[in-house]
Amino acid sequence: MEKENKSERGARRKRFSAIFTCTLLISVPLAASAADAGAQQVTVHLGDYRFQPDTIEVVAGRPVELTLVNDDKITPHNFTMKEPNAGIDLDASVSAGKSTTLQFTRRRPAVTFFYCNKKLPFMKSHREHGMEGKLTVRPAS
Repeated sequence: MEKENKSERGARRKRFSAIFTCTLLISVPLAASAADAGAQQVTVHLGDYRFQPDTIEVVAGRPVELTLVNDDKITPHNFTMKEPNAGIDLDASVSAGKSTTLQFTRRRPAVTFFYCNKKLPFMKSHREHGMEGKLTVRPAS
């Protein structure tokens, strides 16, 4: 009976090893293709009336993949960035404990502000509490 357990463990290890190897072989090309596409990946944490980081710097003309993570356990937040002249109109809600990803491309260097516009009746908005930040788009070199 002990030999059966050892052989079963060996078979499980071989299956795990095969699955792990296949996963690596599939994941590496996917990661390489994302890097080849030149997407700038930025993660911003939302919570306690703040964005972390509250300053983002990206390069003009390259796509931006922005992941928003709400660290609060109860309070929903959002990410709002509007600049009609540049064709930017982002407004994404992020429930407590959840995350979401936005994609956009700024074609020209500029400075744009983003904020959370959540507000309870008769209270200051999250933005009025200081939940805002700045996106700086540098020229491509």
